[in-house]
Amino acid sequence: MLVPILLCAIWRRIYFIVGAIVFISLWLLQTNQYYTTQLQLVASSNISSVIIGSSTGTNGTFKSSSTSTITGTIIEAPKSYLDYSQILLLLDEGPGKGYRVRLNWPAAPLNLDSGQRWQLQARLKPIAGVANPGSINRESHAMLQRVLLQGTVSTPLTAKMLSSQFMLRPYLIKQLTQATSELATAPLLLALTVGERQFNQQLWQGLQLSALTHLMAISGLHIGLVFIWCLWLLKRVVTIDNVSTRLIVHYSLAFIYALLYAWLAGFAIPTIRASVALLVLVICKIQRRSFSYLQYWLIIVASLLLIEPFFVISIGFWLSILAVAIIFLLLWQQPKIALGWRSKLLLFFRFHLYLTLIMSLLSVVFFNGSSLLALVSNLIFVPFASLLAIPILFITLLAELLQLPFATSLWHLTDWIFTPLLIWLQWCSQQHSWWAWPSVNGFTILVLVLALTLLWLTRSRLAMLLTVFASAVIAISLFSASPWRLHVIDVGQGLAVLIQKGQQGILYDVGPRYNNYSATAAQVLPFIRQTGIRQLDYMVLSHNDSDHTGDWRLLQQQYPQLQLISNIADNDISDNDNAVNSTLACDNIGFDYHGADIQLFSLSNTIVSSKNDSSCIMLLDIAGWRILLPGDISARGERLLLSRYPELTADIVLLAHHGSANSSDYAFLHRLAPQLALNSASLYNRHQHPATAVRQRLTMLGIPLLNTATSGAISLDIRPNNVQVWPFRQQRLPYWQQKPHSNAETLAATR
Repeated sequence: MLVPILLCAIWRRIYFIVGAIVFISLWLLQTNQYYTTQLQLVASSNISSVIIGSSTGTNGTFKSSSTSTITGTIIEAPKSYLDYSQILLLLDEGPGKGYRVRLNWPAAPLNLDSGQRWQLQARLKPIAGVANPGSINRESHAMLQRVLLQGTVSTPLTAKMLSSQFMLRPYLIKQLTQATSELATAPLLLALTVGERQFNQQLWQGLQLSALTHLMAISGLHIGLVFIWCLWLLKRVVTIDNVSTRLIVHYSLAFIYALLYAWLAGFAIPTIRASVALLVLVICKIQRRSFSYLQYWLIIVASLLLIEPFFVISIGFWLSILAVAIIFLLLWQQPKIALGWRSKLLLFFRFHLYLTLIMSLLSVVFFNGSSLLALVSNLIFVPFASLLAIPILFITLLAELLQLPFATSLWHLTDWIFTPLLIWLQWCSQQHSWWAWPSVNGFTILVLVLALTLLWLTRSRLAMLLTVFASAVIAISLFSASPWRLHVIDVGQGLAVLIQKGQQGILYDVGPRYNNYSATAAQVLPFIRQTGIRQLDYMVLSHNDSDHTGDWRLLQQQYPQLQLISNIADNDISDNDNAVNSTLACDNIGFDYHGADIQLFSLSNTIVSSKNDSSCIMLLDIAGWRILLPGDISARGERLLLSRYPELTADIVLLAHHGSANSSDYAFLHRLAPQLALNSASLYNRHQHPATAVRQRLTMLGIPLLNTATSGAISLDIRPNNVQVWPFRQQRLPYWQQKPHSNAETLAATR
């Protein structure tokens, strides 16, 4: 009796079961193909890949002693920096054929351009990115873009250009770049026409803090606008008597125009998702299929996952399908009656209000916070862009592409229309509008979102109880006393340590700055905001090395009351200016900070042979736990430190000089007797930090090690009885984000 019932139940869900099996099969096949091809490409270059894991951690070393000969075509316009260019190469020979490789090319040819086919000698290594809360996941992003490896052109003089072909999209990008070069809003216009987001630091911050990043990334909103406006125009221009033919012509042409826009945007991942979803809706409309909103949503999600299984690893995918679900839910709630234009306009604004509120709550789930300016920004500028700015921009774009004589005038008109948005973003970049809820569990926020949705739809008692319960949990979390937190931010090959008490903090070093890249702007400042810190009270610069000092002036601009502590004002550095006149010298400074004892000292008044040994050393005593941050001192500096402070001990120590072989001497570690060692280094770094000798010393002494190279950002929750350790990569569930690591979950109070 049970068998027929079971078969009947399975039959009713046969499409789901078959779809799930196909998805899992495609996922496994593509994942295996990606990593197999990656290994084959590595093997073909005789590169020895070594990822070392042990009970004391890993340095994530990737030894690239040989070069690989690769052949492919440059498929994007090269990006030029001070002493190198960056290209994206589509491989057309060898094991990696059909995949992409991102290369840095020192002293690249001046005529380097997209469409050129090159044969190159390159040193390759796996894609490696930093792992901080809210940061871009470079590993999963590379999988989505079919980028196998990254590397450097090792012998530029032997590079051989095999052929060159004309590529229309890069040519159009150059044309549009020239047309907008003198316009103040050019970065916004290029972002919305060709997907080139050439934003400076101020614009990036403004977009993030205003919650308008989605407006500047060509996605479903923009593809949908092109489709809707083209469909509206076609219905008025192209008249066909036959209903079926009219539907096919109108919807097919509107979809083709939307697809051309997606092509112009480079078929970026969000545009591909939007195009697939739009295609599903167009096919259903042409075939006059009537589905419920839920069925439409399920068909769209299934189509996306079957076309590209890797979508499932993208946070953007989940946010997109949740946004579509919310839109369908809001549409389902609307009355099915004819409305006047005023009612439609009111409905439009109410629709955006609900959507913004729900997406803000989802932002808390995914990113631990939301911008307080999100509601105002989206209520004003999404309708502004949808109804006025973007349509005018599309008309201007069409005029430019057709080389119409009045195109220049239209560009100036478009620039004037976009100016309010630019002014708003510039103002937002100076605000501290990010509202972080670091102590609230994301699951609780998700329960609140679902409860509010159910309450809105059903007015049921269960939804009301869930709302009250989730709100109470959030309120308790918000008003409960925050523990001390210490964060070793993942900044690659550099250092940035944040000491946090509630909404205030101290920063020890600010990460590296190389050429045009600033980890201070890209990682440190967003991390500070992500954790909910509104006031940075002190910034300690240990010594004058670019991997420690980074872009520290940016933090002074963002936090004007910030007190800088360092000895760099006494050094002869080329970029020194009056901004460091108020600097406190790191010379036996001691102070109480919200109950924690902070000691700062250096060996600079002792005979030292390098600036590393003159590092500003920080000793923290937080809730009875002693934490030592020694900067980049060498083994000689460690001996001097112990001779000056013979009673020095530490429960937690940051390895000096990123774990180099010349630091973290056995005698030093033995004297400190720490329960945990931390290290900041980049994955696959060329220095092979932390050194094998250092890891061996830690193993001999039984000291566990956590390294940002493999653990990502390391956060410590410090309480009198224990220290909770949270390596960020371990909190990410998908396996492709995991690296070998040691486990140091809790340190008990054994002092």
